[in-house]
Amino acid sequence: MRYTNLIIIGLAALMLSACGQPRFQVEGNVEGAEGKTLYFEQQGLGAVTMLDSQVLKPSGRFRFKAEVPAYPEFYRLRLEGKSIPLAVDSVVHLVVHSQAEHFNSDYRVEGSEDCLQLQELLQLKQEVAARYDTVNASFRQKEISQDAYIEAIRAMADDYKQQALPFIYGNPRSAAAYYALYQRLQRLLLFNPNDRTDNQAFAAVATSWQQFYPESPRTANLVRLTLSGMSQIRKERQQSEAPAHTPEVVELDKMHSFDITLPNIFGQAVSLSSLEGKVVMLDFTAYQTDYSASRTLTMRELYNRYESYGFEIFQVSLDTDEHFWKTSALNLPWICVRDQNSLRSTYALQYYVQQLPTFFLIDRHGNIAARDETIKDLEKEIVRLLREK
Repeated sequence: MRYTNLIIIGLAALMLSACGQPRFQVEGNVEGAEGKTLYFEQQGLGAVTMLDSQVLKPSGRFRFKAEVPAYPEFYRLRLEGKSIPLAVDSVVHLVVHSQAEHFNSDYRVEGSEDCLQLQELLQLKQEVAARYDTVNASFRQKEISQDAYIEAIRAMADDYKQQALPFIYGNPRSAAAYYALYQRLQRLLLFNPNDRTDNQAFAAVATSWQQFYPESPRTANLVRLTLSGMSQIRKERQQSEAPAHTPEVVELDKMHSFDITLPNIFGQAVSLSSLEGKVVMLDFTAYQTDYSASRTLTMRELYNRYESYGFEIFQVSLDTDEHFWKTSALNLPWICVRDQNSLRSTYALQYYVQQLPTFFLIDRHGNIAARDETIKDLEKEIVRLLREK
């Protein structure tokens, strides 16, 4: 009897332990993927974390489990560079059926309304991306001008936004509403918190998430982006009504970075603060220089190697020739903005930039960790900052 009681107590303890760590499950099959590796990853604010992987057998069946997040969180199944987005905020059992050839364009997901909405949004983005590929090919073949190319991409972004808005305003607390806000077309933010109309969409989702998920890091990021956008919108309005002033120059060692908001090649204002949560290389440069081409190759290698781990480049051009800058920046994968004030840039003055190129490394919390003249090994320093939480 005594041993029976011990067994019962042990089983009860195991059950309580299991209840203390609720888990969700993702399973299904991928046809035509024998011998290929399927990855299960969490898409965090600053980086993607690989949770598990499985080499698929002839049946293509797979199964993954993970702890249920405290707030809505995003995951993905990845196969050979293609990924299927998933959203989870409770104990769920997701079933995904797909095939290797059309892994993320023709799949079926069961068990979550949020995941079905993410699929619709993914399809919208893929349609826009297909249009982009066509326009980009025409531009490279010189069938359309640079201005026509940029205008076509702006039109694609507007089309996406019009179709995504019902997901945002229909249920702003949903994972789909959040997901819709953060989509990009190449380097173009499809919704931009610094745009007056887009900021209203950010505000709707931020307000709802602040009410329902006040402790979520994603909520804090949403609120910060929304308020930063509002501040920038007010600032631009005030600047149009008052003369500019020269900012105070201060020491930048071991302090929080100054925000920078400048237009990208599409005329879209992009803020440095929008990258908080990532390790950022803030680079002041000019493409009309002898060093630019070889330096760009080195930066491409770093970007390709560490971008998926949460590394980003925010490159500020001080070129005087806007057309030359646009032509040079069109092929770069990172964020490229330009200050039309060139060497009289107030941002360059704030960061005490005395020569070009000059760059800074900014940690995940927005603090300046180092500047070029203090860095002995750039790659090692980037890796160190990526490992810090």
